[in-house]
Amino acid sequence: MSWLNELYRTYEACRSEAGMIKENQPLLLPIAHLTQNAQLEIILDGTGHFRRACRVPKEDAVTVIPATEDSGSRSGKAIFPHPLADKLEYIAGDYGDFVKAGPEKYETYMAQLERWSSSPYSLPQINSVYQYLREGRVMQDLLEEGIFSFENRKILAEKQQNIELEKWFVRFSVEIPGKAESRLYCDTEVFESYIRFYLAGQETQELCYATGERVPCSEKHPAKIRHTGDKAKLISSNDASGVLTYKGRFSESGQVASVSYEVSQKAHSALRWLIAKQACLKAGEQVFVVWSVEKPDMKNPLAEFWGEEEETEVFTDEPYAAQVRKAIWGEEREPQEGDSVMVMGVEAATTGRLSIPFYQKYEARQFIKNIIKWKTESCWLYKPAKENAAVMWSPSLIDIVKLVTGDRNDKLTKSMYERLLPCIVESRRLPYDVVLSAVQQAANPMHYKNEWDWDRAIRIACALLRKWQMERENREEGYGMILQEESKDRSYIFGQLLATAEMLEKSALRGGGKEIRNTAAEKYFVRFQRYPVETWLTIRNQLNPYIAKLSAEGKRFYIDRIDELTARLDLTDKRKLEPTFLQGYSCQKMDYWGYFKKSGADNKAEEE
Repeated sequence: MSWLNELYRTYEACRSEAGMIKENQPLLLPIAHLTQNAQLEIILDGTGHFRRACRVPKEDAVTVIPATEDSGSRSGKAIFPHPLADKLEYIAGDYGDFVKAGPEKYETYMAQLERWSSSPYSLPQINSVYQYLREGRVMQDLLEEGIFSFENRKILAEKQQNIELEKWFVRFSVEIPGKAESRLYCDTEVFESYIRFYLAGQETQELCYATGERVPCSEKHPAKIRHTGDKAKLISSNDASGVLTYKGRFSESGQVASVSYEVSQKAHSALRWLIAKQACLKAGEQVFVVWSVEKPDMKNPLAEFWGEEEETEVFTDEPYAAQVRKAIWGEEREPQEGDSVMVMGVEAATTGRLSIPFYQKYEARQFIKNIIKWKTESCWLYKPAKENAAVMWSPSLIDIVKLVTGDRNDKLTKSMYERLLPCIVESRRLPYDVVLSAVQQAANPMHYKNEWDWDRAIRIACALLRKWQMERENREEGYGMILQEESKDRSYIFGQLLATAEMLEKSALRGGGKEIRNTAAEKYFVRFQRYPVETWLTIRNQLNPYIAKLSAEGKRFYIDRIDELTARLDLTDKRKLEPTFLQGYSCQKMDYWGYFKKSGADNKAEEE
């Protein structure tokens, strides 16, 4: 029950947010409440007289309503009215005069509303709604208001939010002089009134497995966890036969486990709020969320970050690590001893069942340390458009998975998230097959619509390869982000050679005022990895016309560079290239672009 306790604690820490409606912000629901899309709003005065009615636009349809355990999970033909806002068939006493229907739903609804209205917890607004609805003329008032027309004993009304009038959901406003908030679905006083009324009516007490106390417990737990249309529940039992749910071991659900109504409501409301506010990963039916009780608004640690440091520190880890820590936890306080971070993943096992494939609680300082370690090791250089120099950049988990899996299907994506998440939050080793897949995807420029997308893929692959190298401390390979001029790695040097050929051809095309198209290096990129020597000879022969178009300085620069690199290679060695060729290629291009502020290639970067 650890996840229930932590979500309950989170709700308690943020309870001041409950019921507070903010523009473009998800709502932390009060307990015993849920949301429903309303199609119609009825406005009354303080004495319960009808004033007007209006249709609710789709963008304003989401409405907070009081609910019971039964009404929150009603389905089929069961009659379980909501305590206040509900469908026309429940609130309209004259509904049967316009639609063929019995009075059972209206009568059950009114009996329930009367108990609230006459209780010590009632409010004048609730009494106003009750007094109006007991007159039984809702449909007649709507007809006179022009909401619909009635001809030949048939309702004529256009759909509202693509819903037939017979299924419209109705909410209320009560305009009382001197009271600022007339909308009952936005009034925290109304929320508190119903909560006190509902909790006071619960008498049966059982042992709560989450708190260890004997309190009123719940058998019907909330749904709509991941989104408003989500029917899957984390806790449920609806098999009275005992064949499927209880497996013959129990006769009723309470023998398995029981959870306090208040704990269940608050925990589910907190989870729903956290997912809507800061879900860090979504893959089909699977959703991951990261939060801290001490820092509920912590930023997504699986997103991408880049620093905005001084150029003298651009290639160092310390400023970037500080920037990552600040981005996740904020700068007002450091994580303290005892602070914790939870990572939770939920997915729909079936239409009605929500499972928890991943849940872990971490000490906050160690968690942040692991995230920083991942971000500083799995990074590559990137030059944002508004910056004068390159900055360290670590790709988000979403971008990594999209590159590795090729965005093929939800099942593969979900599996990759589950494999990579522990590498980030628990500092486990990065699987080599993931690195290899990323390199293979990035090493095919024809897969990408434009050069920017391809360059991003290369950066992600190089970042993962660097992480894998650092974990194994393979110093011979060289995993620096800056160009390794003295590298003896054959694959790395071939990557430099390919980048040089590409830059040479692009410089010639730009100098001649021609449109930049795919270069020979890009066309032969895939083949170059398998047959580097033979392919290089082909590319080199195709470079001659472009060399002739360069200026004298450009010819000398590129020819000298090609000769220098080929002199370091054994062209009789015809083995295929290792993944490090992509790092050599990327670093050499960044050097030509002037990322590293070296003088040798600055003029070439300007031409580009």
